[in-house]
Amino acid sequence: MNLKDRRVHLFLQIFFLLLGLYQLIKLTGLLQSGSLSATLFEYQEGYLPFITISATMLSALTALITSFALWTRTAWAYGFALFSSGILFMYHFLGLAKAIGDNSFEIIPAVLVLIILLQSFPYLLRRSYRGT
Repeated sequence: MNLKDRRVHLFLQIFFLLLGLYQLIKLTGLLQSGSLSATLFEYQEGYLPFITISATMLSALTALITSFALWTRTAWAYGFALFSSGILFMYHFLGLAKAIGDNSFEIIPAVLVLIILLQSFPYLLRRSYRGT
């Protein structure tokens, strides 16, 4: 692995760690906001709270597992990072549509995540194809 690949690897490791922590903070804020009613399976404000909580938890866990896998340099780290990038890309892409309509302050982190994920796809594809 050359110096450029090491830097990209370290950047992606830190990026997935920070993204996982951001998702956990977002999940905590969602749970403490009080906007969720007593039932999680009732349709409210255009979404089901159970699905929103599940998607946020899934994206946070995949990001944290990816960060750990990149840190330990396991054989499946790049393949799982590619899988996790797809999940995170769709989560933030769909969240961007909601942020445009509701909260304009959430547009900036969503766009930054989308740009970084799009830039990392070629590297992850190349590294997962090589297997090392």
